[in-house]
Amino acid sequence: MERTLDPAVLESVLGEYRLGGVLPSAEELLARMTELEVAAFRGERGITDETLGTAWFLHGLAALDPRVPGFDAVRVRQAFAVSAHLMDLALGDARRSPAERLQIAFAAQAGYRRSEQDPNATAVYRQVHDLVDYSSELRVHIGTLAVEAGVMFLGFDRPWLWQALRVWRRQFRELQRVMRRESLAGTMYGPAEAVVEAIFRLYQFLAFGEEENLAVGQRLLEDVVHERAGRGDKLARWVAAHLLDLSAEMAASSLYTLLPPGTPPAVARSFTLSQPPVMTLWPPQRQLLRREQGNPIASSTPRSLISVPTSAGKSLMAQLVICSHLAQRPGRVVYVSPMRSLGREMRSALRGRLRLLERSLVAERPDFPLPSGREQGGGDVEIVTPERLMHMIRSDAEATLDGVGLIVVDEAHHLAHGRRGFILESLLALLRASTNDVRLVLLSAAVGNRGDIASWLAPEQPANEVYFTDTWRGPRRLHGLLYPELIKDQAKLNERLPTAKHPSRTVATVPIAASLNVRPTTTSGIAP
Repeated sequence: MERTLDPAVLESVLGEYRLGGVLPSAEELLARMTELEVAAFRGERGITDETLGTAWFLHGLAALDPRVPGFDAVRVRQAFAVSAHLMDLALGDARRSPAERLQIAFAAQAGYRRSEQDPNATAVYRQVHDLVDYSSELRVHIGTLAVEAGVMFLGFDRPWLWQALRVWRRQFRELQRVMRRESLAGTMYGPAEAVVEAIFRLYQFLAFGEEENLAVGQRLLEDVVHERAGRGDKLARWVAAHLLDLSAEMAASSLYTLLPPGTPPAVARSFTLSQPPVMTLWPPQRQLLRREQGNPIASSTPRSLISVPTSAGKSLMAQLVICSHLAQRPGRVVYVSPMRSLGREMRSALRGRLRLLERSLVAERPDFPLPSGREQGGGDVEIVTPERLMHMIRSDAEATLDGVGLIVVDEAHHLAHGRRGFILESLLALLRASTNDVRLVLLSAAVGNRGDIASWLAPEQPANEVYFTDTWRGPRRLHGLLYPELIKDQAKLNERLPTAKHPSRTVATVPIAASLNVRPTTTSGIAP
């Protein structure tokens, strides 16, 4: 949200303000959006028709061809982001009908995905999941079916999407049988049927990498847009137009497209077919996989440092590195995390992905096991803390590192901490000195001296080939300050027995209330 509450962005999107015009000024829209954010934080969800109308206007404006004079690709992306933000805020308005909320949700999802804010599209889907109908007959909701299918698809909730598609496709086949038609094209059901089938094909491409399904899906969407599938269903045409544009972007951000040449397809499937499914990658993840030099996914890269903000998909990057390595090179992997909670999250995320690669996790162990528990258990990926790995190396360095081909160290900024930083630095120095055969990948949310660390990791390589960084972050943020406030006019004096430490016979009791000052961004110019 900090991207859309920037006055400069709003001025770019709205263009030159005209008194009495259709659109508000940048200052007016910023004030409205700020009030909506604060109200939403208090649980008060509502949006005026005027503000929602501005959102729809910007949504339509963003759909213009970027080649239109005065409306380049940057402005299109910004318009999608602002309109999606407003649509997102409108979803909680209880006055809106379910059909309208579904349309608002799809518009928000399309805008978020077109403006590279993919996580927000998934969050929008969760707000309207219950409005999707796959239990009623087609005739009951044929008017909104295309929108429902679009919302499900852009939510990337694979189990529910698959269930809904299975129901809808079966219903359409039954309808074809009843109507004695091989296709419903040209009927009132034709556009919605084509959208559902196109989504099924696009999903098949994203899940299995079958390019033929991508081509078929795009052709079906074109049939809807150009009314070859049927006339009259304007919502289906709208959904199809957005999905057609998004299909090319999704194909470009698919794992099957981005993984380096020679990577076994099983690596991509281990992410698209496991939970949580990964159908497309976020911008920093795409940039990482497109690196020609120093790509940590390539098994030939010996040393890497990945530094991206929190919530930019760092954990998924680690999973990609681990799974790609296991699919291409023999040997075990050690994942080092300073926090057991993070290690358990990684363990949970990797379990299903490794199963599809026919690999497994080493059982979880305490940091300092008893002598009877020192035996190495079976498995391909061991998740440990720095203390645990250091203990293992001190006990038997040769056995600990035997067969290890990759070590991934998460939260590497802990190098700057006290005792734990000393342990981590000692561990990394030991690993660098012990062998050159083990690949070493460091991940961190914030490293100020990444160039120095990269040079220390791989002094023989240019630093910019060792480290990767990006400033993109995913989820929405609302900046605020919560602090106690004394309610002095309600203060009370109470008697008490004096003590040696507190000789006074009275004590004041002052109630405290929590005060929340919200500032959506530090640059918005809105006072607390």
